[in-house]
Amino acid sequence: MTTTLHLIRHGQAAFGAADYDRLSDLGREQSRLLGVALAPLASEGDLAICGGMRRHRETAEECLAAMFVRDDTPAAARASASRAGERGIGRNAPTCDERWNEFDHVQILARHRPEYADHARLSADLRAQSDPHRAFQTLFAAAMQRWAGGEFDGDYDEPWPAFRARCAAALQAAAAQAGGARNVWIFTSGGPIAAVVQSLLDAPDAQALRLSWTLVNASHTQVHAARGGLRLSTFNGHAHLHARDGLITYR
Repeated sequence: MTTTLHLIRHGQAAFGAADYDRLSDLGREQSRLLGVALAPLASEGDLAICGGMRRHRETAEECLAAMFVRDDTPAAARASASRAGERGIGRNAPTCDERWNEFDHVQILARHRPEYADHARLSADLRAQSDPHRAFQTLFAAAMQRWAGGEFDGDYDEPWPAFRARCAAALQAAAAQAGGARNVWIFTSGGPIAAVVQSLLDAPDAQALRLSWTLVNASHTQVHAARGGLRLSTFNGHAHLHARDGLITYR
């Protein structure tokens, strides 16, 4: 039987806050909408895996709970389903695998612009810009290119080749864990998803960065695991977020 590995990017995090590693209210809504959309695919015996970050766990809680709830479900059953969703799919609680964690964006920024090791300085400089989001994107793109370029690997605790290898190992481990499960639900970040897709497509490193810029919050990427190995099926699905304006975000 083919197992599908579902790579889910976390919902919108708290951009600009001192504690980025938590979902915004919009991020929670995005995660719930994804759970509703994926509910027809879920089955008893599926596995769920979270990265070790708070935004991964909160996305999993919202998404998995929504998978078990239907609009026509009686109130008592809805409450029970929600509690089951918080524990995981069926009887299987999510396991934590920190190999699905995002790269250290704070260090990557600070190695590019040492003054931005001070979060308050970064926030103040961004607020002074006419378009803080665009200014951050420009800054972050340059920092990422330095990290992934190969010339400064010694500056980082986890250079790009080590990060890419970590993500590939996490994917292989998830496939090995699956056993007879129909689905494995993996809650992670944009960087690991882009690295995995780049590896599966055997694309150049620069392509991984371009892929990461396009990943939508609470998007859904599918990888099939069968006897022939792992193959990419879909990338960055987010049709569930077209219900109204403002649901599609990238940070």
